[in-house]
Order: sequence, then C-alpha cells, then structure tokens
Amino acid sequence: MYSVQHPSDAVVSEADIQAFVDGLLAPDRAARIQRYLEERPDEARRVAFYGKLNWRMHSTFQATDESGRSPRARVAPGWLRQHVRRIAAVLLLAGVAATGVLCAMRVPDAALEAGAIMALAQANAMHMPVDGRSDVPLLNVAPDLSRAGFRPVAATTLPVGAFVEAHGFVYCNAAGERAVLLSVHDMTAAAQPQWRARRVGESRVLEWSTGHRRYVLAGGARTHGLMRAADLLASR
Repeated sequence: MYSVQHPSDAVVSEADIQAFVDGLLAPDRAARIQRYLEERPDEARRVAFYGKLNWRMHSTFQATDESGRSPRARVAPGWLRQHVRRIAAVLLLAGVAATGVLCAMRVPDAALEAGAIMALAQANAMHMPVDGRSDVPLLNVAPDLSRAGFRPVAATTLPVGAFVEAHGFVYCNAAGERAVLLSVHDMTAAAQPQWRARRVGESRVLEWSTGHRRYVLAGGARTHGLMRAADLLASR
C-alpha cells in the first residue's frame, strides 16, 4: 500500500525553521512552512516559542535604525540563540582557566617565609667576605641598605612554588650577620606597604607588598639593623 505525500510534507530542515522565524524566507517557501506548521501543532508551538525569543533578542540588541541593517546582520540573533550554550561554556572555561593560572602563580605566605629562611641558612653556611667590600655589579642592582649598616654580598634565586621563583640578595652587616631579601611577582597580592614581622625559631621574618610584588626580609632575631633595613625597603 502506498501513501501519497502532501506537498507540505516535504523535508523541512531546522535551518528552514530558523530562517522562517527570522523572516528570511521567500514568500512561497514561507507559505509552505506555514502549511507545514498548521498540520503539526506541537512543532508550531515550538516555533512560536522561538519566534518570541527571537523578538526579545531583537528588541535588546537591535539598533534603532533597522532599515540600514543587512540580511546577514539580521541573522545574528538567530545564530546567537543557536550557540548561546556553547558561548557560555567557552566563557566559563576561560574564566576557570584564568583563575587556575592565578592560583598556580600565587605564592603562599608560608612558602615565601620558608624560602627566605632556607636562603638565610644557606647564606650563613657559605663563606662570604666580611672585609666591607661588595662587588660593583651588586651595588648597581641591589637596594641600598647602607644606612641600616648592610651591604650586598651575593645575589640569590630559589623556587617558592610550582611555577614561581623568588629573586633577591644576601646582605651582611659589620658584625658579619647575614640577612636575605627576596621578592616575587604576585598578581593576587594586595598592597601592604607597612611590614609585619614574625619570629620563626632563631630567625625573624618581615613581610610587605607594593603593587603586585611581595617582599620578605629574613635575618637572625638579634641581627642589628634588620628592622631599620625593612623600613628603608618598604618606603622605597
């Protein structure tokens, strides 16, 4: 037994439906889609919903002078409706990725303190000149702490996170006591120009931040001039 296909039963694609909703079909094709929908109430309700949504999107995003817009521009709301979930997913993933990068680049306070104390222990174990001389290159790049009685004797670099290295300098005072200054770039750091001190065993650690750079100065708890050095550094 053979069935006779009504003209309105011809294949209607989703693209045809979207073009019908956007008002982009030729009159004869639009009339065929209209007959197709009249015979399918469920499909007609779905298309009516899309039509209302499309109208709202046009009302929100459409320019005041609609006559100057090209057919391609009028397709934009329909395209946006079709891809809105994909766009939202991409934006969400981008936000998660950016947050992940910031978290990965952030150095916890404990890690920065531990790095400074480790660098101090290494400096105390190394033989360094105590005759008051400093290398000229160090004098040119290291912060001047001479008013606190310190002179730079070495540069240092050590990892303080999975993807972050801290850079700094080792200082020495007239008594041969060592101090280590470390700094690290941190986009999440809040400005804290006033240093705060903490005692860690026989060492003292002073921390502060300016802009997106964090600083830590470590030395012996009884090292002469340590807090004066922190004042000079934090006020730079």
